[in-house]
Amino acid sequence: MATLPASEEQRVPRSDWSDEELLELAWKVHDNCLTLDTHMDVPIVLKRPGFDISEEHSWHDHASQVDFPRMKKGGMDGGFFVVYVGQGELTHSGRANAIKMGFEIADLIHATVNEHPDLAAIATNSAEAQDIRKAGKRVIFLGIENGYTIGRNIDLLQDYYNRGVRYFGVTHSKNNDLGDSSTDPNGNLHMGLSHLGRAALEECNRLGIMIDISHASDKTAWDILELSKTPVIASHSACYACYPHPRNLNDALLKEIAARKGVVQMNMFSAYMMKVEPDQERSDAMRSWFEKYRSGRELSEVEKLASVAEFVALQKKYPKPLSTVSAVVDHIDHMVDVMGIDHVGISGDFDGGGGVDGSMDIGQMMPVTVEMLRRGYTEKDLEKFWGANVMRVLDACQDYASSL
Repeated sequence: MATLPASEEQRVPRSDWSDEELLELAWKVHDNCLTLDTHMDVPIVLKRPGFDISEEHSWHDHASQVDFPRMKKGGMDGGFFVVYVGQGELTHSGRANAIKMGFEIADLIHATVNEHPDLAAIATNSAEAQDIRKAGKRVIFLGIENGYTIGRNIDLLQDYYNRGVRYFGVTHSKNNDLGDSSTDPNGNLHMGLSHLGRAALEECNRLGIMIDISHASDKTAWDILELSKTPVIASHSACYACYPHPRNLNDALLKEIAARKGVVQMNMFSAYMMKVEPDQERSDAMRSWFEKYRSGRELSEVEKLASVAEFVALQKKYPKPLSTVSAVVDHIDHMVDVMGIDHVGISGDFDGGGGVDGSMDIGQMMPVTVEMLRRGYTEKDLEKFWGANVMRVLDACQDYASSL
């Protein structure tokens, strides 16, 4: 196991502190540093008819996990809104549709922020993030989840960069033209990163875009680590040693990411932290909903409203089994033991399936800080954890691009 810096070795649990004292210190931590969630699938909800991100919603009543009021309520300055397109067929039409959808989502994020200039602003670097925070606004970065959004055209990365995208997730739940996924039921397609994936990686390095290895297979992740000229991130991943799910990162990968000065953002997706027993009735109900409303056809406004109402009703009727804040911090502890505090951060994966008991939306992130403080993490540790670490990686990527 890696030797920890002295400040980490001396961590002393605050076992004699009351919950009120811990919460007061937690608010002090959030008030004094930049706090970012690196993976929020907000655009999925932004597409809903009538959804207003400037108003407060709830998971229970709206099946929504992110809006500007709840960011403030949770002591969060902002984070990365994700351009996500689900993996479809590797055909000309499939790729063309993914490219179209990807740019529409990026433009939607910009339009949403532009509608509320008094509440939020787009950031493209760490200095801008700090300035937006000081102005009392929410900080919105853009990231990409799934390289399917560029099809086979790596030149599109420049277009995404121009729209503010600052990290690029190579894969999602299935293999694509760039590399293999950790969860494709058909196994490997490329045995790691493809030749096109290598070219995309080089282009991201040239532009100053962070490479995101979350969802990538182990071999794809190793290829990225070997080839990238800059540190990489895992925007939302957990520990295989704590729970053996193929989406989680093993200790060898954690150590190598840290050795190359990268960062892993702990994912709050319950199914990656605990065994979830099959619920056939829930699975059948959700499958029917997807077939009805996510078949790829254009929905009418009436159908869109119905889809939201039915989705909310399904979440109430079949609530997902949830892990705990304590389990989240168990994974964080393990990452810190293996990597050191300089290489760990967090993502709720909100609006993309994330959430645990007691922290089901962006307005409930304070319990994570409270639990970390209870276990002895320092204010300096938490400043790194909540934003400084990932901003350091972004700075490194942009410095490298500027040096070319």
